[in-house]
Amino acid sequence: MTEVADNSNSVKKLFNKISGQPASYTRKSKYTFGKTLGAGSFGVVRYARDNESNEEVAVKILLKKALKGNEEMIMDELRLLQELHHPHIVGFRDWFESKDKFYLVTQLATGGELFDRIIQRGKFTEHDASLVIVQMLEALSYLHDLDIVHRDIKPENILYLNDSDDSNVVLADFGIAKRLANPNEKIISSAGSFGYAAPEVILGTGHGKPCDIWSLGVITYTLLCGYSPFRSENVQDFISEVKNNNAVIFHADYWKDVSKDARRFIIKALQFNPDNRPTAEQLLEDPWLVTIAAGHKEADLLPQFKQRFDAKAKFRQAIEMVKLNNRIMKLKEIQTEDDDDPNEINLFGDDGPISHTSIEESKQQASENPKKTSPLFNWKNLSHHLNKLDDSSKASLTANTGSAGTTSSSLAPSGAKGKSAVATSAFVQLVHAASQNKERVKGYKEDDEGQSKEE
Repeated sequence: MTEVADNSNSVKKLFNKISGQPASYTRKSKYTFGKTLGAGSFGVVRYARDNESNEEVAVKILLKKALKGNEEMIMDELRLLQELHHPHIVGFRDWFESKDKFYLVTQLATGGELFDRIIQRGKFTEHDASLVIVQMLEALSYLHDLDIVHRDIKPENILYLNDSDDSNVVLADFGIAKRLANPNEKIISSAGSFGYAAPEVILGTGHGKPCDIWSLGVITYTLLCGYSPFRSENVQDFISEVKNNNAVIFHADYWKDVSKDARRFIIKALQFNPDNRPTAEQLLEDPWLVTIAAGHKEADLLPQFKQRFDAKAKFRQAIEMVKLNNRIMKLKEIQTEDDDDPNEINLFGDDGPISHTSIEESKQQASENPKKTSPLFNWKNLSHHLNKLDDSSKASLTANTGSAGTTSSSLAPSGAKGKSAVATSAFVQLVHAASQNKERVKGYKEDDEGQSKEE
């Protein structure tokens, strides 16, 4: 049996040599690929199964042509992933390449993104929130001890490993993580996502490990109330809002069931001056996490979280369908004509984020539903999701609507003390704009930096 396997591998290596494929390409045959889970500027993430271990994995497939000289960024991510071994960091599994693509194989977290999972729960308490924060701080402490800065801490990168009630969470996506030359090095290059990125990142004044602490502070605030601590939509307004360290407001009506110690924890993490923020190790010793949060297991924070977040999440899912399709269409346009498998960069159906569908079944679905790649199809999906919003969700959103000319990135309660009652929900404005401008939504595109634009 071993002799047969050795002969098979020898044949594959010979074929690869003749066809110009790198030697590592033989490892691709280990995997059966399924549906597309996501897409970015450089490639897609696909569900796959390891045929030898039967483990479900995620495979990041990156077009070399799309990287345009950024290959070193992929090598940096690969080197980082290979040396990270922590229960709260997504596990590295394998890598290989073809003449046209890089393949990074990682552990597949099937339990869903942080906020989406919370929405599905029957109850969510301050204690539950603290358990998530502890796990993320343990991951950050591990990374920072290695002088690694993640630089993109956000809810989409915090995933539950499985569907069990006691599932751990893991930190994912190290695409822009950086290793510091020394513990105090400052990185100047841009990073992160607006709304979670620290002031020093946005200002470009140089950032390091404290930027991850700021991002976790924003997540902690949002976990406990369902809306962002900041309402600014551009850099200038954001800096004006946070620079005096008085921007974090805890509206009494929405924080009455949350301990003062939780609020103190958040304020520590959201210090404007990065030198004043505690380290991950120090925050792990904070009284809120060590003892106090464990005593807050009764008050259910989920109803108010869902009231302000659920409808927004439904709409975000619809928008993501459009964005996903457009990214993939753009990637397909830049593939080389002799690509070894052009169908790898594809969208196989829209009926769920993960499927155990084989690649053959996926191709069949794509061929049977060619119209699913059109912008119009995605507009219909968008309309479908909008129509599914129940009356209570619409009422909640309408209550947060202000003047038509101004929007906010936060879903903070309208009329809350210290916040303007005018236009406190960008989501409502987005719904109105989408409903009134179908043609513009059909033509939705993104540039290389991920900013939306119209054709």
